[in-house]
Amino acid sequence: MAECNVETKKEGISSLTAVILTIVVAMSIIAAVLTPMSEEFMPGIEAIVDTLLNITTNMIYLIGGGVIIFGAVLVTIRFVQCKLKDPYKPTCVTRFLSGYLTLSLEFFIGAEIIRTVVTRTYEEFSLLILVIFSRGLFSLILYLERRWHGSVETE
Repeated sequence: MAECNVETKKEGISSLTAVILTIVVAMSIIAAVLTPMSEEFMPGIEAIVDTLLNITTNMIYLIGGGVIIFGAVLVTIRFVQCKLKDPYKPTCVTRFLSGYLTLSLEFFIGAEIIRTVVTRTYEEFSLLILVIFSRGLFSLILYLERRWHGSVETE
């Protein structure tokens, strides 16, 4: 397996990071100014925010599911190609699949964190904490599996 030799730039702040930080600060200031007067001028703002957060959460879930499907298709194609060339040679596809699964779990954990904003009861919150903990544990297991297999895998 060839290693990726990409040089990273360590000096200063990148322009993308500066833009993102500027947007976050501007949105925070706007939210702080509009929050006290939101009920006077926009009486249904809480329902709109809840709806937008639910839509965002569902979109992030779909992206995570898409990553799993995309990774499974690519790994299956790679496995078949490797086995058609040499049926007795290890294919290392488990390592690649675990990478896609880890990425999708990160999307799912992000969606669960956003969903904590919408929860209203203690039971929902405790269930979300358990889901986040279990998905984080699965992500850690997949990460350790990828490190353990290294660049050579026997199947």
